[in-house]
Amino acid sequence: MIEPKKTCKYLGLIMDSTLTWKQHIDEVQRKVTKTVNALGSLGGSTWGVTMREMRKIYKGVAVPQMMYACSAWSNANWRTRDKPYTERTLSKLQSLQARASRVISGAFKATSIPALDIETYLLPVELQIFKHNVNALGRIGPGDHGPTEGETRRNKKKSPRRAIEQSITDRQGPNIRRQEHITPYIVPPWWQGPQTFIEASIEEAQARHEQIIQDELDAIHIYTDGSGIDGSIGAAAVCTTTQETKSAYMGDETTSTVYAGELQGISLALQIAQEDRSKGNRRSKVAIYTDNQAAIRSTARPKGKSGAYLLKNITQQIDELRTQDLNTEIRWVPAHIGIQGNEDADRAAKEATGWREGGLTGPRAVEPQQLYPLRSTMKTWSHKETIKSWETSWVSETRGRASFRHTPKPSRKVLDLHDGLIKKRNALLMQLRTEKIGFNDFLFGRRVPGITNNRCPCGSDRQTVAHVLLRCRRHRQLRDQELGRLRGRNNLRKLLNERNAAAKAIKFIELTQILGQFLDRDLNRQS
Repeated sequence: MIEPKKTCKYLGLIMDSTLTWKQHIDEVQRKVTKTVNALGSLGGSTWGVTMREMRKIYKGVAVPQMMYACSAWSNANWRTRDKPYTERTLSKLQSLQARASRVISGAFKATSIPALDIETYLLPVELQIFKHNVNALGRIGPGDHGPTEGETRRNKKKSPRRAIEQSITDRQGPNIRRQEHITPYIVPPWWQGPQTFIEASIEEAQARHEQIIQDELDAIHIYTDGSGIDGSIGAAAVCTTTQETKSAYMGDETTSTVYAGELQGISLALQIAQEDRSKGNRRSKVAIYTDNQAAIRSTARPKGKSGAYLLKNITQQIDELRTQDLNTEIRWVPAHIGIQGNEDADRAAKEATGWREGGLTGPRAVEPQQLYPLRSTMKTWSHKETIKSWETSWVSETRGRASFRHTPKPSRKVLDLHDGLIKKRNALLMQLRTEKIGFNDFLFGRRVPGITNNRCPCGSDRQTVAHVLLRCRRHRQLRDQELGRLRGRNNLRKLLNERNAAAKAIKFIELTQILGQFLDRDLNRQS
């Protein structure tokens, strides 16, 4: 007889009989703690691997461990509490990331979690969970139907899938129910695509284009383009043979991309060619010119990826023309070098979005009959939305205000400040920016033994980061020597928010020898 167990592990996911995922979170905590311990063996606050390299290791090893199967375990609570996960789960994961951030940066334990996330540019855990859930829903799609009457009676709360879908709708995100369906393949392996040509250089492409226009007088020549402007996507095709233009509005950036606009432009060109053939005109071939090499390659070898529905339309149009003895070739032409057809297509694609020259607006082009939100736009939207949410929460946060003064919006630029610094200086810069540092003002507030007051030995003020860097009388001569010619030397934000200035400020603090943590017999080893 097989005895039932309370838990079962399948593909690395520990499931319990009540699906609370407590055991899985405990296992995640054990794994990530082990990884962070190993990370700590690579460096401390004054030695070892630099901050940037440690951050890469954390993101490449610990974050995947933490977020594995996130879309399953992070949605256990929807039916009971109208929120995806418990505070206990979130607190555990936040503590893991905070500990890793301290190892990475050399920050004091008193540094708040929001400040650690900002200074190491690590997305807060709750936003990582949201992003993973949205991307997972983008891959699997929503439920096929809404809740039945019986389901509504039995369950007052939404299912996890519907809850995530609702959160996307509430944030005015892509319409997940209209998202494109990507099939495993678009054409059979033996399908012959159009002839495609991408020259090795701009000069060669321009010369070849001019020669074809002169020699291929009995072909139909069509230029295409896709454009993104002010968050809207347009597509256009301009036929210089028949003096005809077709354009389409492809929706905003939550629906389409410029790449999708480029594909739609090729489809519009094939429409022009088909209509021309239907009028009885006999052409030697269809010559399409576009400035997007990715669209050319995708058309030659269509694959089941984002934008597949557009590629399917294109392959069907090419096959239809082929049955009428009209072959298609697609050539790359460089953009913005004076090729008139390309310039006309570029303008038409922009005008399809409602843009007009001189800051004016006009009517948009008509949307194509088939227009679906791309899967790739869901990932783009989730990334932008998490950054937007991070910015909002950082502004309203009450902790980490010292870091807020230097970085009012989350920015990857904080990492640039640490480029070229050894680990000891990474840690010192981190402590200066967070103001959690071994100066009397901070130590006295933490009730460190032996620190009887928060005053600077110069006697004029509290010993803070601003006081030591900008005003302390004891280090006036050293300050003039190290920071004297520095622009913004009297502005703390400029000193700690610009790479060269920050490096000089770090050296100045080292030379004062105030901080025992960073004393070094060879202070000038790295200048």
